Amino acid sequence: MLPRKLTPGEITATVEKIRRKYQEYVTRYYKPQSLRRAFEERYLHALRSSVDISSFLLAEIAAIDELVKREEDRAAAEAKQQAPAESVAEKVLEENRQRIEKYDPVDLAPDAGEELRHLLGALRLLADEHWPALSSALRETASNMNSLEMLALDSQLRYLAAPERDGVPPWLSRYVALLRRFPRNYGLIDREEKEYILQAAFFLNDLFSVLERVRRVYGGLAEPARKSLEEAMAFVWGVIGDFRLKDLRRQKRTPEP
Repeated sequence: MLPRKLTPGEITATVEKIRRKYQEYVTRYYKPQSLRRAFEERYLHALRSSVDISSFLLAEIAAIDELVKREEDRAAAEAKQQAPAESVAEKVLEENRQRIEKYDPVDLAPDAGEELRHLLGALRLLADEHWPALSSALRETASNMNSLEMLALDSQLRYLAAPERDGVPPWLSRYVALLRRFPRNYGLIDREEKEYILQAAFFLNDLFSVLERVRRVYGGLAEPARKSLEEAMAFVWGVIGDFRLKDLRRQKRTPEP
């Protein structure tokens, strides 16, 4: 069955429709403008050659529709291939979120980083629930709370986690001030947040090394002291794992020859 002849008005409308389709195709899929120009040349040639314009235009519509369909099918296939990788990434992110949610976040300021707030909560839990017991457990060791290394670690923990009058620990006072300032300097805020996490990682890894050494050297600790030591080590190691801080260790200086 032959296609119905188009009226002059329908021919004009159809030509404009094909032009729009080519322009959308070129723009959306980053194709060369020469494809649109090629249609114009074919259309002029059809007019000069006295071919059936109705049949010509119907064929052109079918052609551009087929080109668009190929691109849509290709995009759908690529999206399907990427979906497993994206779902795996989303699953990992969700697992990371669930691991740190066990530590109550500290309310610092609007828009404070989620990971930082949970990490601060973990450090405060360490200070409140494990630090006093550790002080007693380490009393008869060379790493007691009056030793230089434990004094240094105690100072770091206070600086990182102990709230001052405004509820903010000393280390985070600049970070909170930057969050409260408008317009915000997001580059500085991001650097402060990363630096806090890095310093917390240094502290936790240093502390775990000390506790691990105490356990190795002082195998004859009394049961209450041993239990407090083991519980503190398990907590610290859990925080290190939950926040993925294991590889963020302080670089040891090599002695000069």
